[in-house]
Amino acid sequence: MSEQIGSMPVLWLEIGDEPGPESQRGLIERNAIGLLSHMRGTERADPASGTWLGKDCDRAAVRASGLWNQQHVDEPYDPGFLDAMERLVRAQGAAS
Repeated sequence: MSEQIGSMPVLWLEIGDEPGPESQRGLIERNAIGLLSHMRGTERADPASGTWLGKDCDRAAVRASGLWNQQHVDEPYDPGFLDAMERLVRAQGAAS
């Protein structure tokens, strides 16, 4: 399991505001979860594998969403958040 997770690419974004529902950090988190969740019956871009352990989770939201998360999985996402995320990625790349 560690080898499989270790081979996955990860994007780390530095967001310089305090956590909270109205923060940019909250905007990115809520909308990324909404985009990836399958809870609302939308077609998944990357569905869980047939052997995903979450299918046996006792939490219905985890099983239905395909994410190890319960918060925000039933919320729609605002596609505009991708613009905010792109700005963060570009700013971080320029700072490197």
